[in-house]
Amino acid sequence: MNEKLLEEIGLTKGEIKVYLTLLKLGETTTGKIIEEAQISSGKIYEILDKLIKKGLASFITKDKTKYFSAASPNRILDYMHEKEKALKNKEQELLKELPSLLKIKKAGKKEYETNHFKGFKGIQTAIFEALEDLTEKDEVLAMGIISHKKKQYNLLWQRWHRQRIKSKIICKALFSDKNTPYYRLFKKMKFTEVKVLEGITPSAIDIMGERVLIFTYGEESSCLSIKNPEIAQSLKTFFENLWNIAKN
Repeated sequence: MNEKLLEEIGLTKGEIKVYLTLLKLGETTTGKIIEEAQISSGKIYEILDKLIKKGLASFITKDKTKYFSAASPNRILDYMHEKEKALKNKEQELLKELPSLLKIKKAGKKEYETNHFKGFKGIQTAIFEALEDLTEKDEVLAMGIISHKKKQYNLLWQRWHRQRIKSKIICKALFSDKNTPYYRLFKKMKFTEVKVLEGITPSAIDIMGERVLIFTYGEESSCLSIKNPEIAQSLKTFFENLWNIAKN
């Protein structure tokens, strides 16, 4: 049995041990469960109670002794569907609360801030948070773009640019390589201008409004996000100088 799968749907290790023991033994008492599953006697009733509440176990009383049984394994699917339904309901509740949460976040934003994001999830958070702050009046200036990085990052950026295009935000992209599928994809994007300035660029830099994002995609990928109007303006000027000498 793939116990990891049961963990991933929300059962604890203790619940898994007890449930599988009940399946194996059939109707039985706590003493036999403790012995077979090697569960602490102080924990057994708490675990059984949780399994009963999840519909994965039941009990009957005979001669003042409780006998516990496992529910059919089919019930695990029912439990998953119930969790999905509950999660969907929570999602709807959260959507109602999002405007007020975003208002709190906006009120707490500082004029200057620096954050360091690590790994794929970190970069994903950094770029989508930056996109939230942009309007149609802003533009994205990207330089040092390379095609040859891990596929998951190219796919992430494609998803990001789809959202940018939906928001009608212009992007000027300076590639460090050309004639790759990734480069050709950008050439076809709406609200996007592409030029090439070939060379080795270990880091990529994006200027988004008053924010500058510096990316590395090596062994430990990361993003340094700097919100600073002066730094952003300096790099915009630098970008425009490079843009003027880059090739179409």
